[in-house]
Amino acid sequence: MVFLILQMALLLIIAVSIGTILGWWLNKLKTKKALADAAPTVEATQGRELVLKNQLDKCFDDNVVLRRELKFAQSHQVTEEDDSPEQLNREELQEKINVLMDDLQMREDTVVSLTQELKQLQKRSNNNP
Repeated sequence: MVFLILQMALLLIIAVSIGTILGWWLNKLKTKKALADAAPTVEATQGRELVLKNQLDKCFDDNVVLRRELKFAQSHQVTEEDDSPEQLNREELQEKINVLMDDLQMREDTVVSLTQELKQLQKRSNNNP
């Protein structure tokens, strides 16, 4: 009777050992596959982040140029006299200013959205080491 109990205990220990080793090995394979699948995603995210930073820098540069043009246009508008041909030029200048202001607003909105997207990407990259 004792022999039978010892034999059952030994077989249970062997079964638990095989199950533990097999589970550890399968988990290791699953983890390797998940890491291999995540590597291109990380590289793509970093590439996307670089593209967004370049777009953001371009928008900042465009913003500076538009503001400079706007100041130039406003300074010319103030210095013009009230002659009727000059009045036409002033109206054209005002129209250009309005167009530049609209363009500037669109660029600033783009800068804000790109900045938010960059922050989200940085948070994701910091959360997924």
